[in-house]
Amino acid sequence: LKSDKPQIFGLYWSKAQVWARQHQNMAKLRSHLNRLWEFEHDGKKEFNPDLEVSYADRVRRRSPGDTSLGLSPHVDSGSIERWLEPNYRQVYRNVFNGQWKEYQAFDTRHRIAVEEFNSSAVCSVFRTFQGWVALTPQGAGDGTLQLIPTTLSMPYMLLRALQDDIEEDDLCGAQPGRALTVSNKWHDLLLQGLVSIPNMEPGDTVWWHPDTVHAVEDKHSGNGYSNVMFIGAAPDCEKNRRFQSKQKSAFLAGRSCPDFSPEDHEVSYQNRATMDDLTDLGKRQMGFEK
Repeated sequence: LKSDKPQIFGLYWSKAQVWARQHQNMAKLRSHLNRLWEFEHDGKKEFNPDLEVSYADRVRRRSPGDTSLGLSPHVDSGSIERWLEPNYRQVYRNVFNGQWKEYQAFDTRHRIAVEEFNSSAVCSVFRTFQGWVALTPQGAGDGTLQLIPTTLSMPYMLLRALQDDIEEDDLCGAQPGRALTVSNKWHDLLLQGLVSIPNMEPGDTVWWHPDTVHAVEDKHSGNGYSNVMFIGAAPDCEKNRRFQSKQKSAFLAGRSCPDFSPEDHEVSYQNRATMDDLTDLGKRQMGFEK
């Protein structure tokens, strides 16, 4: 990313970002999204669908005509782990057992226990949905989000890597510590389903399941800025609380979110958000109050 004219801002604690993460409307929406999951088994809740662990992410401000900020189709939250990590293998047990039609993408069991390789390119919290909030109008052609809108992409990718035309020591190019890439070489059939999102207005949000293939258009061909604030859904659970304890100290000191490169721009920034800017809900989401 160009340092002289950045478009992804390594900012996490501006008052606007903190305000948006703890807003009651956002809390209500994420509670609804969390409840799309099967989160209770044998009388035990895997997570609390009505409380978020606030996950600090960045801001995008993409300029018209830009060709530097595209992202190839990929899936976050681990790459080779999806075949190798014991809990991921349980998540996809029906796929690997040859009963892929029985795969339940919204079943929480085993997902929260997944341990991804530590990397600044990999999210270390459990997210029911990834998402962002539009800050400007944008749609197809404006250098914005693209999706393959189905959770069945993952069974396809998992089984594709096990076919006879793939070398035994290759998982269709998957690399540790990176996002799981989707390529024309191995997944050309799947990529036929890649579409740009509909038109968005400021304040609109878009959400996608963590198994969903997504990308960012290579070129911003529109006339105005294409700006978003990244905010996902990370419900209260044991895994996310472990991350929360690390993030609290980063917030107080103005350091970067622990999941990202330690740029720490905001340590010396005036008027960044502090404890005084947290509502009662915001304090719970950040782990300062039970």
